[in-house]
Amino acid sequence: MLRDDGDVVTFGTLPIAAVAEIHLAEERGYFEDRGIDLEIERVTGAPQAVPQLASGELDVASGSIGASIFNSIAQDVPVQIVADQTQWWENQPSGNRIWVREELYSDGMALSDVEGTPTVAINGEGGSMDYVVGRLLASEGMGWADIEITEMPFPDMIGAMAGGEIDLCSIPDPLGLQVASEANAGQLLYGSEVAPRMQIAGYFYGQPFIEERPAVARRWLEAYLLGVREYYEMGGFPDEELAGIISDAIDVPVGAIRSSIPSLPHKNGFVNVDSIMRQQEYHACRGYVDETVEAEAIVNESILDEALAEVGRLDEAEATPSVANIEEWSESAPAPYPPLGDMTPPSEFPTDAICE
Repeated sequence: MLRDDGDVVTFGTLPIAAVAEIHLAEERGYFEDRGIDLEIERVTGAPQAVPQLASGELDVASGSIGASIFNSIAQDVPVQIVADQTQWWENQPSGNRIWVREELYSDGMALSDVEGTPTVAINGEGGSMDYVVGRLLASEGMGWADIEITEMPFPDMIGAMAGGEIDLCSIPDPLGLQVASEANAGQLLYGSEVAPRMQIAGYFYGQPFIEERPAVARRWLEAYLLGVREYYEMGGFPDEELAGIISDAIDVPVGAIRSSIPSLPHKNGFVNVDSIMRQQEYHACRGYVDETVEAEAIVNESILDEALAEVGRLDEAEATPSVANIEEWSESAPAPYPPLGDMTPPSEFPTDAICE
């Protein structure tokens, strides 16, 4: 059934800086220029958004990649990833870091240096941070038996770290900055050091939006692409104007935005399909996914191709974030980004110790 409200597009998202390109596109009028009235709805994450996308209550949503997505698609829930929201790149820092409690931290340490069985906090088993911690364990020849996992929302990790209830946590900026400032935690590593080229999150469309309003679905991605490209032209999170736009949209202080490690979306919106399939394999081996699905069921590239035909496709070298980008942004930030350590992705993954 077609909606009766014309080109209103309802977008579900967490209040996070990683969707900066959408807030920028809205501020610049890129959606309005394409006849789209963008309505933003707060959701708690992809698991909540998926049924709303399938029913048409939401048209678009941002969300991380995890077992719940694969399970929903395997059960014929009609949602697909259509564009990149957040992915990590080789030799570049990531907005998610792993932090160590002050009493256990020392410069240059490894996870295996922590005595006993450390308690590691993630926001949910079967999610993207579960995958990152799994790769960290494998990179050090460890398994899940060597740590104790506890689940909690990201904001709760700050007090838990300060109170000594957890020893390590995997948490995105700007919350990670609070772990450092309020709990005096030390940075173990960037997530990208053990999971380079990881597709963290994407933009999802529901099938009602794709089938009933294909032209609007294409125009939404046109505005998104223009927002992504202007995001880079402005200089990312350190830019005062951009940080102000993000701050107004998500109610986070400008200083926290400017100090955060920036999101680095692909300028053509390309999704790393190989990474998504590797994550599905991992979650299946861990028992979180019962039935795997083909890439074509998860990712729909056709609408993005149509949008790129309208706004222009950049060559791959120009579309990929460069090391020079991040170095320049680091110099413009309130404090330089901590140096990147050695890229230490596991040579084999997932291992038997990880799949147990």
